[in-house]
Amino acid sequence: MRKNRIEKVIENMKQNNLKQIIVSEPESLDYLLGRSVMALERVGVLLIKDNGEVHMFVNKILCFKGEEEMVLHEHNDGDNVYAQIASELSPGKVGFDKNLASGHTIGILKERDDIIPEVGSPMIDASRMTKDEEEAKALRAVGALNDKAVAFGIANISPEKTEKELSNMIEDFFIANGSEPNPWWQMVCYGATCADPHHEADNTLLKEGDAVLFDLFSRNNKYWCDMTRTVFYKSVTEHHREVYEIVKKAQQAAIDFVRPGVVMKDVDAAARKVIEDAGYGKYFITRTGHGVGLTVHEPPFAASDCEIIAKPGMVFSIEPGIYIEGDVGVRIEDLVMVTEDGCEVLTKYPKELQIIK
Repeated sequence: MRKNRIEKVIENMKQNNLKQIIVSEPESLDYLLGRSVMALERVGVLLIKDNGEVHMFVNKILCFKGEEEMVLHEHNDGDNVYAQIASELSPGKVGFDKNLASGHTIGILKERDDIIPEVGSPMIDASRMTKDEEEAKALRAVGALNDKAVAFGIANISPEKTEKELSNMIEDFFIANGSEPNPWWQMVCYGATCADPHHEADNTLLKEGDAVLFDLFSRNNKYWCDMTRTVFYKSVTEHHREVYEIVKKAQQAAIDFVRPGVVMKDVDAAARKVIEDAGYGKYFITRTGHGVGLTVHEPPFAASDCEIIAKPGMVFSIEPGIYIEGDVGVRIEDLVMVTEDGCEVLTKYPKELQIIK
């Protein structure tokens, strides 16, 4: 059990007048316990109290080993685990994990009529947002792997390969280099499909003049990386070149803006202003970025409604884009980590416009 991280969470709880929270997200449990708890449809939750008590409720089938610092509550299939959890709760507000299945939440609430449910995940999120040196090392390593994967993808661009075929090749590259299998897909887009920010690679074939967009993400040593590069095949029109250079300028403006004390919505605004001033504002249809760590999308978000203040150790993407339906899409994405006086860019593949011959 990582006591220093639990202490950070308890401090967040005290600042928010929340005396007890229930944690169920596997990544948050891993963050706090230093080991995975995959309960699947069963119950495996951590109860943290502001007095320092830590209770673990887990099915015996998971063979979970307790520790001196926690109270372990085991149950079998068929036992009323909800009553077991409810018996340890104090009257008043209880912070529930945002990812706890509604059936489990309702099961607990039915056992008590003197508790008030709230979302407790922000207490964990606030702690997870600032990475320690161990986490920073893991993020740098997976960032370096993503750089290699982008280079691999670009080296294998061919008019004979569909998006899906090249996507699968990149996924195989990641797995061969120690990454876990991706539960989604590696995003490879050709031409007009680049204008779909979440395009799923399909049987589209490449033709001269197409943009080729790689949005690659991998999980290695428990931490994620997410990065994007856009290149062009054989040739590029002046219009597409203009779009690319505007996106590159917008991304750099946001990276240059990042430092401790700035508000995340202003990071978004820094990128958005460049694209709007160039006359392409209506084609920037996404937020500028999202946090990355134990999950690939997590707080903080570089978005127009995010009031979170940047602090050293925060890691998030900077990924402005221009998406012109039926024509072209350009996105450039890097991960940055806030430092004491700016930020460190964790993904380093070059961003000068490339024409692949």
